[in-house]
Amino acid sequence: MTQKIAACLVFLALSGLVFGQNSWNVDLLGQVNRGDTRYSGSWAYVAPDSSEYALIGAKTGMAAYSIDDTSSFTELGFVAGPVTNWREITVIGQHAFVVTDVQGPSHGMQVIDLGYLPDSLHLDTTYTETFTTGHIIQKAIDSDEPYVYVMGTSTTQGVHILNVSDPAVPVEVGKYVPGYYIHDAHIRGNLLYAAAFYETQIDIVDISDKTNPVQIGTITYDGKNTHSASTTEDGHFLIVTDEQDGYPARVFNVEDPENGYEVARYTANELSLVHNPYVRGDFCFVSHNTEGLRVLDLADPSVPVEVGFFDTWPGASGGFSGLWSACPYFPSGKIIGGNRNDGLYVWSFNETRAARVYGLVTDSLSGAPIYGAAIEIPELADTLATGFTGQFKKGMLEGSYTLAVTASGYLPKTLEINLLQGDSLFVEMPLVPENFSAASEKAALLPSPTLYPNPSGGSFSVDLSRLPNATQMKVFDEKGGLVKKQSIAGGRLLGLDFSENPVGHYRLAIFDEAGSLIATARISMF
Repeated sequence: MTQKIAACLVFLALSGLVFGQNSWNVDLLGQVNRGDTRYSGSWAYVAPDSSEYALIGAKTGMAAYSIDDTSSFTELGFVAGPVTNWREITVIGQHAFVVTDVQGPSHGMQVIDLGYLPDSLHLDTTYTETFTTGHIIQKAIDSDEPYVYVMGTSTTQGVHILNVSDPAVPVEVGKYVPGYYIHDAHIRGNLLYAAAFYETQIDIVDISDKTNPVQIGTITYDGKNTHSASTTEDGHFLIVTDEQDGYPARVFNVEDPENGYEVARYTANELSLVHNPYVRGDFCFVSHNTEGLRVLDLADPSVPVEVGFFDTWPGASGGFSGLWSACPYFPSGKIIGGNRNDGLYVWSFNETRAARVYGLVTDSLSGAPIYGAAIEIPELADTLATGFTGQFKKGMLEGSYTLAVTASGYLPKTLEINLLQGDSLFVEMPLVPENFSAASEKAALLPSPTLYPNPSGGSFSVDLSRLPNATQMKVFDEKGGLVKKQSIAGGRLLGLDFSENPVGHYRLAIFDEAGSLIATARISMF
């Protein structure tokens, strides 16, 4: 199935306050360059005694470093391999599995025993039975089940599934071979999300039976060179990246695998491509090539917000320089990455959270949503627009903001809001028609419900016995601002409490189920 079309916004790096800085909310704990001219994939290894090790792919092999002591990172072991710019790693139990995208004698999937660390690394075997090269290797992101998945192989260009319960004797148990090149894949639970590079699509594959993978859905979109993907931890959303400058990362709702649809986009810089996303908790750790490490708050995946970064590339934006990978899967919260030109980086992130505002712009008299209203947020130098439902949403950082709303035919309205980290604030912004007095005159021709006492010092009784179709009651002040609303269900005699409202005159409006105004009355408070 192709995707549903959904309205979405591009969320750029948010704050001019951090423009030009090298880092924000992300601290560098250490950096190691072993002297190779190129670096690529990286992965985490946590030993049975909880010691943490960074594994990094270098041009000539794979190196291991202890990262527990951030004052000094020492290389503890190195396993040589084919000389290449592309080396990818994953870990299951106490073994690393390494593939390269280069042909050569005795090339294949290396199986490296990590159990000897911190003393050394040992190459157990090199698997060559069904392929010799693979572009990338992955495991299930949510478990340590004994299967590895190798993509873009020399023999099929598809996905090879290998059982590694005995790491020294990997056994291929199944393949997903759609007839086109699969560049990468993400595995969560019983689903595999395959990045079909040249087709610009994600294949969603059921791998409940690993001997017989079955495609159950496809996400196609207007991108180029589908590179990689990662799900949120609940599996409901998929972040997809393209290996092409000028294309953003996209967020798809994949709750129904047969009908995935786009809900948001993200880029820190349109000149640079988004390379690899990895999700931990509510955060997505993105390797963004020349823009370095980027951290997104995905508490609401339809409103991604950048909350941290560390730039690893001093040169111009764009192209294939800078950060290749960003692996965040350490219990300590450390993040590691392979920077193409100068090796291993180790960071910490301070867990800064974003805030979000969700708004609804309506006609103050009818309550109907207003399409195309403009919401200017001067502190962000940004202007939003409401959709057909009158709604808007925006992610931002902790702080004070102004929402200045304008729409054709309505008086402008301004609202000041204060947001804390993690806030999700809903605001309804009714706009007063420019011809409110004329609208009031028209409303005066409609029947009126009986109110008593009127005027009143605190409460009213409203008799709706002559209005059987009434379903909602709203009260507006003299400027058209909505001050109270109440659903009408069942009884025809309703109470209206006004004890907390200021003295003055108000207009009561009654609506039917279709939202049409069917009655109005003037009420007074003393």
